[in-house]
Formats: sequence, C-alpha cells, structure tokens
Amino acid sequence: MKTIKSIDIIQPDDWHTHFREGDLLNLISKFSARVNNRCLVMPNLNTPITTSKLAKKYLKDIKNSLQNSRLSILIPCYLTNNLDLVDFEKSLIDNVFIGAKLYPSNVTTNSSFGISNIEEIFPALEILQKTNKHLLIHGEKIRENIDIFDREKYFIDEELSIIRRKFPDLKIVLEHVSSKYGADFVSQNKNIAGTITPQHMLLTKKDVFFDDQINPHHYCMPIVKDEKDLIALRNYACSGNNKFFLGTDSAPHDIIDKPPNLKSKPGIFSAPCSIELYTEIFDQENSLENLESFSSINGPNFYNLPVNKSKIRLINQKWTLEECSQSQNIKVKNFYGGNELNWKVVNLNK
Repeated sequence: MKTIKSIDIIQPDDWHTHFREGDLLNLISKFSARVNNRCLVMPNLNTPITTSKLAKKYLKDIKNSLQNSRLSILIPCYLTNNLDLVDFEKSLIDNVFIGAKLYPSNVTTNSSFGISNIEEIFPALEILQKTNKHLLIHGEKIRENIDIFDREKYFIDEELSIIRRKFPDLKIVLEHVSSKYGADFVSQNKNIAGTITPQHMLLTKKDVFFDDQINPHHYCMPIVKDEKDLIALRNYACSGNNKFFLGTDSAPHDIIDKPPNLKSKPGIFSAPCSIELYTEIFDQENSLENLESFSSINGPNFYNLPVNKSKIRLINQKWTLEECSQSQNIKVKNFYGGNELNWKVVNLNK
C-alpha cells in the first residue's frame, strides 16, 4: 500500500469545545484557534451562559484572550427551567446564540443547573424549532440503577426519543456520541446529527480504570466504553456518512483537579493535537479521502453555515507533543502529551 505523504483539506471547525474562563481561558484558547475557523464553545461556566448579556460578555472575554485571531466563536444558550424566553428567542433570531444546550442535571462539569424534567424546557424547544435553530445535547441519564456505561442508552430511550416525537422538525446534535447504540440512533433518525471526539475513537474503559484508581487524563463524560463502541464510532466517522462531524469536546482542567480517582474532574484536553489525531485515525482506517467531509463539510452543512474557503495541509511526519500546557498559574495535561504523533499541520492558508 502506498504511503500518503501529505493531505490538504478545507480548514476545519470544532463543533464542540470548552474554553473555560479566567486564567484557564487565557492559556488554552489559542490551541483551538491554531487550526479551526469556527469553534462552538460550551456555555457551562461557573455562572452558566443563560442570557444574551452573559453570552456577549463571554464572547468579549474569549476575543480578548485570542487577541488578533480571526477565529469565529459560536455559543449556545445553557437551558434551564427558568429561562427568560423573550430574551432567548430574540438572541436566537439575532444570532447571539447558535442554539441551545441541554445538560441533564449533574452529568458533567457545572451541570448542577441542568434539567431534571425535560417537559420544563418544552417551551424553549418550541422556540428552537420555530426559529430553525439547533438543540445540542449532552446525552446521559443518571439514576441509581443506571450503570455509568449505559447512561447514553437510557437518555436516548427515556428522554431523546420523547423530544424527537414531540418536536419532529427540531434539528438536534447528539454531542460526543460515545456508544454504538448512540451512533446507530443518529444514523437511523431524521433531523439529528452527532459529533465524535478523538478520545472515543482511541480509548476504551481499559485505558481509564486500573484496580482502585483511574487514569484521570483519560477520564471524561460520557465515559469511553468498549471496543465494539470504539469500532462503531470509527466506522461511522470514517465512512463519509454526512450525519457525523468533528467535535473534540476538548475540556481542560488544571492538573491539580485531576487526581487518580473518581473525584477527578472529567475532561480530556485534545486541542493541541486534535486534527492530527483525527487524521491518524482516518489514516489507520484507510479513509483519508473522507477526512475533509467529517472535519470541514458535514458540520457547517448541518448548521446551515457556509463551508470554509481556506485550506490546511498536514504531512506524514513524526513529532512529539509536549507533555503539558502551562502558564504561571495553571498546568494542563495534553491528551497524547509526551507521545509521538504521525501527522503534523505545516500550512495554514487562512
């Protein structure tokens, strides 16, 4: 088989990433800006982004952290059961919000403000459907009798299926799809798409759990699962199926918040090497011809936005990623940090 030495693709977008706030924002935002034209930035801050005023302030903070970058920032509204629906609808129409994000209560970082009864947000979902905006979902259901590895399935069966029937024309993104069950659901249902992270195509639960400890830098929500799930996600991503696209869920935490146990904050920081890891995965699956669709075309098409015009080039060249990203006050472990990667971005024609 002939080795491909380089590949040019349309500049990608990241349809699910976390920029955090404060010192952490100032440290990590540049990594997403290095290759992407657009980033859809999650609203689960310490004070969740629930109003146009908070969204505009956060956008200003991000722009200040990026200085002269031309990165385009998209923000969804954090859904709660007491939204100001007038402000919400106006913000959607004015493109302050690209859509809205559903966090079930207590499933991940800063989700205590999330939803425990989906009927409470039906008025907001009606507005989304009417304005042709998107519902973004962290698809996990937490209950005492639900295993951590089954949370996505239960959410789909008990929550998402209801939303799908109640709002058939609502465009939905099941973010960071983590299971074969979830990917099959996306593939088989109308008006729904899914983002897939690099970690869910590279790791299984064997890479996280070790006796009484965990590898905190492989610990994320939704948790990585079995090999059959990893294989299914690779197959869907690399097949050219237009219902799946790039969303890293790059989610940094200071290393002090990542002890080797379940008190660790969930999140994997992949922004320093995300497009390189996706390229490696597609190369392993002999599907480099489908990388551009996944990384650069399917996402904007689903969000009714133009495909980027500029290109980037990656070459097949070994390099070693630094172990951590750090500033004076913060240190974050890079996903694959300290390891050798096989693809490298060498040209950005922005």
